[in-house]
Order: sequence, then C-alpha cells, then structure tokens
Amino acid sequence: MTVAAKIGDLLPKKIHSFIQPKYHLYKAKKQLKERGGRYSFNSQFGGWVLEIPMPRNGNMIVLVRTLREFRRAVKFGMNKKDLVWKWLNWIEPNKVLYDIGSANGLEGFSASHLSNANVCFIEPYTPSVETILKTISINKAGWYFDGNGGDNIREVVTNKKEKEQSNFYEVVHAACTSVEDYKRLSMHAIPVAGQTRNTYGSRHSYEEGGGRNRKNALLSQWIKGVTIDSLHYNYKMKLPDYIKIDVDGHETLVIEGAKKVIKNRRVKSWAIELNGEKRIEDITNIMTKNGYIIAGDFDHYPNYKPPTIDRIFLKKECLKSWNEFKF
Repeated sequence: MTVAAKIGDLLPKKIHSFIQPKYHLYKAKKQLKERGGRYSFNSQFGGWVLEIPMPRNGNMIVLVRTLREFRRAVKFGMNKKDLVWKWLNWIEPNKVLYDIGSANGLEGFSASHLSNANVCFIEPYTPSVETILKTISINKAGWYFDGNGGDNIREVVTNKKEKEQSNFYEVVHAACTSVEDYKRLSMHAIPVAGQTRNTYGSRHSYEEGGGRNRKNALLSQWIKGVTIDSLHYNYKMKLPDYIKIDVDGHETLVIEGAKKVIKNRRVKSWAIELNGEKRIEDITNIMTKNGYIIAGDFDHYPNYKPPTIDRIFLKKECLKSWNEFKF
C-alpha cells in the first residue's frame, strides 16, 4: 500500500471521495510531463488534448474526457513487455487495421500515428465512440499546442491537398459478434467515457472473473451487431491486413463471425485478448488449423485463474520479421 493510500484510509469518507480523483488526476498529469508529453484542457471538445511521446513520428495527439481515459492514455505504451505494444510498432506502413473493441481508440490511433495505418474502429459503447470521433476531428484538422494552455489550440493545416492525404478512418458504432443482429448493450456502470464494463446480448459469452461480474445492469441501449466478414463482404470496407480484438470474453463469437476472413488468410496477423482456458484453446485451434502460428503471449495477471492473455497470431512468413523486430 502506498503512503497516499494509507493517508486516504485515515480520512473521513466524504473528504476521501473528494480528494482521491483530484490526486489521481494530478499524478497522471505529472506522469505525462515526466514522459515528455503535454496536456491542455479544451472546452470545445470537453476534455484534455494530450501529446503522448511515441517511438517515432513525434508525439501522438489524442483527446481524453475523463480521469479514467487520462490515466489509461498516460500509461499506454509504457510496459515494454506488452506484446500488443510491440505488435502496433511492428505492423507494416500504409496497411489496414480493424480495431475491434476499440474503447477510446488508443491502439488504433497508435497504428495510425506509427505506421500511417488505415484504421476501422469497431466499438459499441457510445461514450467511447464520442471520444474516438473527437480525436479524429482533432487529428484531421491538424491541431497543435501553442503552449498557453486552455483553449489555445489552433488549426495549422490549411492546405486542402494536405488534409486529403491525412489518414483514413472508419468508425463503426456496433458490436462485433457472430451474426448480424440487433440487441441490447447492457451497461454495468454509469455511462461515462473510459468505462469498459458492457455486455452485448447474453452474459454467458463474457468473462466474469476478477471482479467483472455482469449480473446487474444499470441501463441498456439497442445496438447493431456486425461481423468481421460482413464489414468486408457485405459493406465493402477494406479487407484488413491486421486485426486487434479486445472484448472481454466475447472473442469466441467475434471469431465465429470471421470464418471467411480467417479462411482466406489475407490477414497477416491478429492480436487477440483471450479470456479463460477454454476460449484460449478453442480460438487457438481455429487459428492454427487455418495456417496461423503463435508468435507470443502476454499474461495480464500471472498465476491468476482464469487466465487473461494477449496472443499474437501471424502467418508463418511473417515470423522472421516479428522475431527480428526491435523498437
């Protein structure tokens, strides 16, 4: 337990509840500055515009609208053992990425920033979609910090041709699942930006270990369900070169809805968060039977049951590039 946590336990509950978020926001701001980044609150977008240092191409600019999003953005890319972070740095330039379960879009925006990827964000949660859209608008306009804080962020890209050459984004406000349908997205916490505890349709496909109980829902919203196959074959979106999936146990249904895409082996690599031993086994069997090999695992919570891992699948011809990649 940290010193700050010990002090917090000694305070009256009301005072603790008042001080705690302010302390965490101060700490997140300090961490960002220590990384060499910057932040500025912008009332037009209703949040903080962050400059996050990246391994190449300068700083990445993203919008965060809550403390939860702020803290996640500041920590993003700091764990060098995180295989998804390596994967995002490794992918080839100018390719297409499907970011499934985008949350506030950090993985997709990183791929766009690092490798000029064309990104399709697939996310069912409305507050997260708003954050993604606002970040896109900031980046497409070419905004930058003038150093004075507040709303003093000005558009500097005025050349029309330069704007037309900016990165390509698609935003799909839908759940990715096994068949096209229309169901309730249940929300298990108040609907604020950065929240990720949501359930599309039935609870049974989701992981509920580690405090992720989905028994009670505060409210719900009807959401379209799409499949990876339908995005390309029905709606004619670009066929992905890379796919990232992070859906808290719902990944079995996402993979069921990608049979044609998996079978044609046009996707070079997949980064999939897998929850629970049976899901890990079942999805790994599907991928390996279709010619993909396991490049590596990242265990989120070592020795914890049920396990949660990020597993990188790739085509065999990509393995040499993956093993030799340094960043």
